[in-house]
Amino acid sequence: MKKVSRVYVNDKQRRFLSARQKRRGFVGGRGSGKSTVYGHRTYLNYNALARAKFFLAGLTYNQAYTKTLPSAMDAWHACGLREFDKKTGLGHYVVCQRPPAHFMKPYQAPRKYENAITFINGYTIEVLSMDRPDSGRGGNYDGGDVDESALFKREVIFKVLRPMIRGNIYRFTHYLHQSFCDYTSVPWLPSGQWVFETEENAKSHPEDYFFLESTAYDNVAVLGAGYLAGLKQEMSSIEFDVEVMNKRLKKLPNSFYPAFNEDRHLKFDTYSYQYDEETGIWVMGNNFYKPSAPLETSWDFNAAFTSMIVCQETSSEFRCVDALWKKQAEDKSLVIALTEQFCEDYAGHQCKEVLIYGDRNGNNKSAGDNKTFYDHIQETLRANGWEPTLMVEGLDPDHRLKHILINELLAETNSRLPKIRLHQDKCKFLAISIQNSPILPDWKKCKKSEGLLMEQERATHLADCFDNIVYRKYAHMFGVQTSLAGLVYTI
Repeated sequence: MKKVSRVYVNDKQRRFLSARQKRRGFVGGRGSGKSTVYGHRTYLNYNALARAKFFLAGLTYNQAYTKTLPSAMDAWHACGLREFDKKTGLGHYVVCQRPPAHFMKPYQAPRKYENAITFINGYTIEVLSMDRPDSGRGGNYDGGDVDESALFKREVIFKVLRPMIRGNIYRFTHYLHQSFCDYTSVPWLPSGQWVFETEENAKSHPEDYFFLESTAYDNVAVLGAGYLAGLKQEMSSIEFDVEVMNKRLKKLPNSFYPAFNEDRHLKFDTYSYQYDEETGIWVMGNNFYKPSAPLETSWDFNAAFTSMIVCQETSSEFRCVDALWKKQAEDKSLVIALTEQFCEDYAGHQCKEVLIYGDRNGNNKSAGDNKTFYDHIQETLRANGWEPTLMVEGLDPDHRLKHILINELLAETNSRLPKIRLHQDKCKFLAISIQNSPILPDWKKCKKSEGLLMEQERATHLADCFDNIVYRKYAHMFGVQTSLAGLVYTI
């Protein structure tokens, strides 16, 4: 008798998996089971499309291998599939290596298997990374999937990925052939709003397009009511609405940074990769910053949230390479704990010179402490082999002036000014902070988000770190001088 396995999926997941449209989009809140749906979808492909080749596109290999595939592999395991074991010679699939001789080959086999998952019947998934444009351009695929699609630029989807799904119509007649699905949470940034185009297309062409939205409550049987109740208590109403209830975020009309542009300022092709033949996996590095050059940091101090950004300057670019923060620490201040985290994260950095910018309040002392925040930062850095230089002096700038200067830099209309670039993966919350910083009628930045019960990495703290270093570094290029005596400027 044929063994039948029963696998649980919630109603929204079932509807998505049952849909027969070639083009499908799934926009779901945190915990709604998007990666699990992808796993079940590929299991259906495995059963119906032997020897077909699909792609899984992630913004980076890091995202695909650490965020998407683990949940997908759990779904395969629930369906009875097992990873091939060389010792026993048993198993259904291999990851990132040439398949065993008895595995069937796909009709159009990958040239290399370092980023491929091959099943025993020849069904193959090739992992593509958009920070490595040569990883998939020009390929031929029988279908594809995109994870966290709101992080992708629209033109990448429709000019690079979608056109590669072609051919083999004489080999396959199943409705899953040449299907294309994307999965994402609600976009926080305006560039991700294109994911809702599938919804509009489904209204006018329901036979070709399928669109589904899901909240975490649709997956309550897996998550548990207690987990969701805890999130509701801990999050602000707007954060809970976006992250859990999947409600769409409206674009901020009165931004403090109107010249900030995701396409221009965010860099996602920031990883370098080297294949490790012994382990069969890709070792990831960061080509966005130089270990042999000094680092620059900028700090913002708050009682319950202390944050910093890590930067470097090249000949033509000012790069924000990382964003770090601390919300709590045992037996030490947040300032010391965050400094120690920086030292740990950059222990392998070769040049131990670091500049310190930041909020002038860092020159204050805590109650009962005869040292300032900057004193503690410098002492901790020196204890870990760093040579710090404090760059904070003078008064805070005029808000209107700061707004004008920073947006002039972001606009990139003056060729003599440096270009500003953010590491899209490591500085994700810096970008969100910048995009969600309103401006008040008196030119001040609205700090209301810092008082809300939301994740403070989404509030204006990190944007303040950005202001503190960018203004102090480049104000002189506009004829502005800052000194302990005050502020003098000419525009």
